[in-house]
Amino acid sequence: MNQFRCTSMLASCAGVFLITAPISANTLDTFGIDPAETVLVTAQRHDTSIETTLSRADVITRDDIVRSQARDIKTVLEQQAGVDVTRTGGPGGQTSVFMRGTNSNHVLVLIDGVRVTSAGTGGFQWALLDLATVERIEIVRGPHAARWGSDAIGGVIQIFTRQAQGASVQATVGSDGERGTALALGGAGQSLTLSARRLDGFSAQNAQGFAFDPDDDGFKNRQMVGQGTFGLAVGEVQWVARWLAGEVEFDQGVSDVEQYAAHLGYQVDLEHWTVEIDAGLYRDQLETQTSFGTSKNVTRRTQGSVRAERSISDAGIWLIGLDGWQESGVNAGSWRQDRDHWGLWTAFDGQSGRLSYAFSARWDDDERYGSETTAQTALGWQATSSVRLFGNWGQGFRSPNFSQLFSPGFGGLFAGNPNLAPETSQSIELGLDWALSDQQRFTASVFDTEIDELIDFSGPKFQAINIDQARIEGLELTHRWASQTWSTQLNWTWQDPIDAALKQPLLRRPKNKGSAVVTRRWGNSRFGAELIYLGERFDVGQIALPSHTLLNLTANWQLTPQWSVMARLENLTQRDYEPLVGFNARGRSATVSVRWRPAL
Repeated sequence: MNQFRCTSMLASCAGVFLITAPISANTLDTFGIDPAETVLVTAQRHDTSIETTLSRADVITRDDIVRSQARDIKTVLEQQAGVDVTRTGGPGGQTSVFMRGTNSNHVLVLIDGVRVTSAGTGGFQWALLDLATVERIEIVRGPHAARWGSDAIGGVIQIFTRQAQGASVQATVGSDGERGTALALGGAGQSLTLSARRLDGFSAQNAQGFAFDPDDDGFKNRQMVGQGTFGLAVGEVQWVARWLAGEVEFDQGVSDVEQYAAHLGYQVDLEHWTVEIDAGLYRDQLETQTSFGTSKNVTRRTQGSVRAERSISDAGIWLIGLDGWQESGVNAGSWRQDRDHWGLWTAFDGQSGRLSYAFSARWDDDERYGSETTAQTALGWQATSSVRLFGNWGQGFRSPNFSQLFSPGFGGLFAGNPNLAPETSQSIELGLDWALSDQQRFTASVFDTEIDELIDFSGPKFQAINIDQARIEGLELTHRWASQTWSTQLNWTWQDPIDAALKQPLLRRPKNKGSAVVTRRWGNSRFGAELIYLGERFDVGQIALPSHTLLNLTANWQLTPQWSVMARLENLTQRDYEPLVGFNARGRSATVSVRWRPAL
């Protein structure tokens, strides 16, 4: 899609909504949440209003999570434009997240600034993250390698752990033998959250599955998150510590997972500069038992960064930074590898009258591949008090993970390839933000991404190789409206992710998807409905999976200032579908939670 086509599509989409004259400022008020006050840190690596950032982004707040009564992150991510989520079976099953049609390992995943993907697979274990421990989720679409380095081809998702205020206790029961508890304590700048969840589950696979066993596949999970801030004579220190242990059953197997992560940050304001120094560590151990034996995968990563920013008169903010991480991976009995990675970057963000701009460049050095240079530039134009246009061009890259490089495969099939080259990308995006009134907002984005040296398992023995190119065109539309009692959120995504060499669709990414969320407030209680549509998509072997639509209901009753009851009903119409070939989806299911917040 060239720039002319991008502009034409964007103008056409805006024309569909030209039914109301634009009014005043962008002050959409969704039940008291003003996006003008919503601050992003992931998009530009410094505090930026979500309404002025020059990348398409969304923030899922703690209040959003409570309102939806979502039990796992799949539920909240699949309702976002440009984000596709797949899962093998029920809760706890392997979950993959695709952004703007790119691969699941093209999403940089951070938790409190710490990289948390596996050194072996390049993926993150989304299913194990308990939303009871999450404060907010920032989703930034498009390539951001020029500020973050490797992996950020499709976008960046950063999760911030919960900052509890006061005390609360929550208990949950539900379908498939679900039960869970969460305890949160916070005060004096410090916070602690404990959670546990367990399901008896259902059979992950059906008779078409490669390892079908009609038993129930359960899930257990325990987590602990602590964090806080404290001031020094000069500057402020922030700390976060996270621990997770889980057990996931699947047909003819079980996996045990344990994760540790920590982050320590120090920020100080000097005469002209604000300096931030960060250190983090991550450890992930996955042990899987099947009828073929036992496998063990371990990831260890330590990282550090220095970032400095200063205001340059009224022109804008200049940033410089240095990042580094050392990671090692082990696949017991197969391979043991490690590597170092360093990155030096700079950026300048500013505004002059109605024009805003953001420029960034980065140089990365990988111990195994040498250097990569990436750049990104964006311009925004405030056409009227209520209409803003922006354009964004950026590059990305991703170094192959250890499994793609060194895995011996299975009998010679699906083996790694130590001669792989890094994947690289270029993307262009044009966006429109339009405040139709003080209560409603419309956005549109068109994008075009080309990925070179895409890594795939192909050929006679399905060995890891670099294929010529992938091409992804797409369109995202969102509309939000709110009054004192009602709120609606609508989005639609069209995308065309193609393997340009084979002229085939990339797997597990639908061409069309959309969602509609309607919420009604009565006093201190809230009730909502969610409609989620997923279009046809293709799975392994280019097998087509038909489209389906799901209807979910939510309710939150505030009985007293201390007591509240919450409920969620999913798949109300009992839609029977396969999320992936050979795997079962969860049928109609419900959860009920009771929360107590003592008056302290």
